[in-house]
Amino acid sequence: MKAKYFRFWLGQVLLGLLLSCIALLDPFGLSTSSDSASSQWINRITASLYPTAGQKEVVVVLIDDAYLMQNSTFWPLPYAQQSLLFKRLLAYKPKAVFVDLMYSHDHSAGDVMDGGQLLANVFERYQRQGIPLLLANSGNVRGHNGEANTLASLAGLGQPALVKWSDVGDQYPLAVDTALGVMETPAMGLYREYCDAGATCRELPEDAAAALAKPPVALRWGRELSPLQHLATSVAKCSVAGNSLFEQLLQAMFWKIRDSGQATCAYTLTLKASALEASSPGDRALLMRMLSDKLVLVGAQITSAGDLIQTPVHGLLPGVYLHAMALDNLISYGMHYQHEPAAVLGPWTWVDLAQLAFVILIVGGRARFKRRKNRLAKNLAGPFVWWSVVLVLLVGLGAGLWLMNITPANVLAIALLSLSIISDHITQLIKRGWRATMRWLSRVPHRFVSHCKGTQG
Repeated sequence: MKAKYFRFWLGQVLLGLLLSCIALLDPFGLSTSSDSASSQWINRITASLYPTAGQKEVVVVLIDDAYLMQNSTFWPLPYAQQSLLFKRLLAYKPKAVFVDLMYSHDHSAGDVMDGGQLLANVFERYQRQGIPLLLANSGNVRGHNGEANTLASLAGLGQPALVKWSDVGDQYPLAVDTALGVMETPAMGLYREYCDAGATCRELPEDAAAALAKPPVALRWGRELSPLQHLATSVAKCSVAGNSLFEQLLQAMFWKIRDSGQATCAYTLTLKASALEASSPGDRALLMRMLSDKLVLVGAQITSAGDLIQTPVHGLLPGVYLHAMALDNLISYGMHYQHEPAAVLGPWTWVDLAQLAFVILIVGGRARFKRRKNRLAKNLAGPFVWWSVVLVLLVGLGAGLWLMNITPANVLAIALLSLSIISDHITQLIKRGWRATMRWLSRVPHRFVSHCKGTQG
């Protein structure tokens, strides 16, 4: 008896150690993948609660295939054509502009129009009018080991904004230490211009070094289209999942057999580059309303370019929207944006340790009721009460993390693991139901025969 008792608890301890190792050591990236899935799931559910403060300040201008065809041009867009686009944009007096195009190779060689100089002249006009211009930068030393970066002739006409980084997963850093020194990312650079223009921004990092010390942004995504979007482009094909929480839960749970995102159009107000060619007074007045004193990000959606990112709410989007949404997060939350908790024990955070506590609680509850299942055969309430307590604590942890702007715990993995507490007892319930059904069915013929005999009599 003692040997059997020892083997049982040894098995439970080994199971607990195995699950703890999976939770903390993350072999094969299983825990990381589950964490990411939990974060995306919560992002989908809470997307409709996202504040709209940033949406009123941020605009994306997209160079698309239709613009190339309309202007009988090609990609990469010739510098002369770009100079026209940025000249038109300048007329609407934006607050600041980020150009998500990498000027790493000179395309003006043999250009009779000297498009490179035309573009440089337009960028200089931004400087003279006091409109900050941020240019995409790779953070590499140009020419060193074949690395590419912004041409020197254009780099000095705007502020560098880092668009290449690694080692932060799905998060968005405010600044990164590069081969060229500490460099801020586009969202942080534009947010700084937003604050310098008079907005109230508490705890704004003093410089790039201070921004480097801040944790990366764990992006929250909005769901609803801008109220002005229908005035800029057709929204007939912009579907949005149902507004009720139940419909959003269904979308989040069954995303693989439905659309990959809740909304098929981006959250950020978007203008096509061709819209800047408007000539009628009414259209120009509308563009002035949309672009004047706004933070504008210019990007591309070209079929052959392939600059796409996977988002939890909108599916695949051009990469410029990553910077736009990070900027939106900074405007909406300031320096209290959602982020990872700090490490407290080696590489592990207190959220990791809280998840470990849940694993211990679940394994302990499972062992307790598995050991006593014969005595609990007639009373199944205990395991379900224990399971309910685990879920309540898990919801409480999730709500607490949300209020503290900390990335969510691995709620999906913990919730699924918690089912092991009641798995045996669910099986018992099914067996009981099946036996009761079969007993009832076995009596049906006798009752039918008795009824027929009574009718004949």
